[in-house]
Amino acid sequence: MIGPEGFRIVRLPGYAPYPVSYRSLLPRRVEATNLLNPVTLSATSVAYASLRMEPTFMVLGQAAGTAAALALETGADVHDLDTRALQARLERDGQILH
Repeated sequence: MIGPEGFRIVRLPGYAPYPVSYRSLLPRRVEATNLLNPVTLSATSVAYASLRMEPTFMVLGQAAGTAAALALETGADVHDLDTRALQARLERDGQILH
């Protein structure tokens, strides 16, 4: 039998997506401004183990891109972005937040 290499990701009953804080995409303001980093985000090693999955990276990339667009549209620094407006836009675009 020939089968695909790697792991199969299965969604188990009762498990739901977990939230990732917008702040984890931002470096501290004193270190850098207007920088969004969805790949090497701030997380513990345990949390990063699940965050490093490609589907999660894609969702974080969408969130970072949407945040950048919203910051440009509103003239806000990414650190000062209205997170409720960001969440509303992401949900409107089909991202599952809760």
